[in-house]
Amino acid sequence: MVASELFLPWTIVRYVIYSLVFFVLTAGYFLHNQLTCIDQGLTSYEKENRDTSFTTTCKSRYERFACVFGRNQLLTMACRGFRVKLNKFCNRNGPIVMNAVIPVWYVFSTVYSNWMAVDHMFDIIYGEGTSFAMVYKCLTVLLSAEMMINWIFLCRVRSDYQNSEVNNRKRLEHEKTFPQFISEGVSYEELKEKLPTLRTGNWSVVTQYTGSDVKRTAYPYWGWKPCVVCSFYKPPRCHHCPLCEECVLKRDHHCFFARQCVGLNNQRFFVVFNFWAVMLNLLFIPPLLYYVSVEVWPNIAAPDLFLPYTLLSFILGWVSPYSFTVIFISYSLVYFFLLALTFLVEQIRCIDNGMTSYELENRSCAIKSQCKSRYERFACVFGRSQLWINLFIPYHWASEPTDDGITWQSMKKD
Repeated sequence: MVASELFLPWTIVRYVIYSLVFFVLTAGYFLHNQLTCIDQGLTSYEKENRDTSFTTTCKSRYERFACVFGRNQLLTMACRGFRVKLNKFCNRNGPIVMNAVIPVWYVFSTVYSNWMAVDHMFDIIYGEGTSFAMVYKCLTVLLSAEMMINWIFLCRVRSDYQNSEVNNRKRLEHEKTFPQFISEGVSYEELKEKLPTLRTGNWSVVTQYTGSDVKRTAYPYWGWKPCVVCSFYKPPRCHHCPLCEECVLKRDHHCFFARQCVGLNNQRFFVVFNFWAVMLNLLFIPPLLYYVSVEVWPNIAAPDLFLPYTLLSFILGWVSPYSFTVIFISYSLVYFFLLALTFLVEQIRCIDNGMTSYELENRSCAIKSQCKSRYERFACVFGRSQLWINLFIPYHWASEPTDDGITWQSMKKD
């Protein structure tokens, strides 16, 4: 036994390599055998035992392969079938996996980066016990605490719609102002011709199937619409989330970091969470990159800075676990910074226009705010108290959004 075999990852990699070589050789043998059989118009049994008794009448190789694959483009069909299966698998299981993995990734990156900052990183950069090191440590912990507090409230505060008799009475009053347009058994294109304003984004179409019967109903965007999953009527701007399995008031999008949707009651926490994430990363990333260049770079090769190669090197034992973790955290924090900055700019733009991100992309002509000032538009999300307090104290119970999520008095409904 050589010394490298005592390192468990290296032993596992050797076993995986030997297994892959065996599988490649076996697959190559069977592939060659099958292609030969198809080219001769035989099965493997006939090729071994009755080779002289069978002859094919196909004049070309294409016709012989068409006996197995059909006459369409053979490679295109194989690729298309694999792509369809892969897309179906990813669409069904991808969001579920992301919902489970991303919060763990975020918490691990935050906790580990704070441990690095407090334990040794700032001491190495600015000198142990210096005022600069103490200030950076305090700021990192403070900003991380603010970010984590808003993340917890983002996860805990819900915006789901609760069906009740009071809300049903509001719906009946609301339908007098916004009647629906029902069309039995017509296609979506025919419905567009009957209702030209459908193209402007002022309507939502719900399709219901009962056996062979098709019922398409066009509802005003500011009208109540049925949820075919929850089996009740939902108010305007309320949408069903398949991951949360509930209808969410003023649904903006599903946040995988919080494992629930951003809606009416927790949008303020999402905005503040992104704000502190941007501030924290602006403070932490420059010293982190300098720390990598001083402490990690001398111990690794240049390709190890490329994360997939770093992972392979870590498995093979060429990179230490600490160096791999620092490089992984660096990539994660840069990604979090860009993502948080994008969401922060988008959310501020949406609040200033009185829209959700979905409405900003799809229904900009149908949404108009009646708020006369920017303060009133932000009060629809943060409440009427001093807005800056929301940056430091999550006091949603003392200052609720001015919109109730059902009647939308602040919006102009065309």
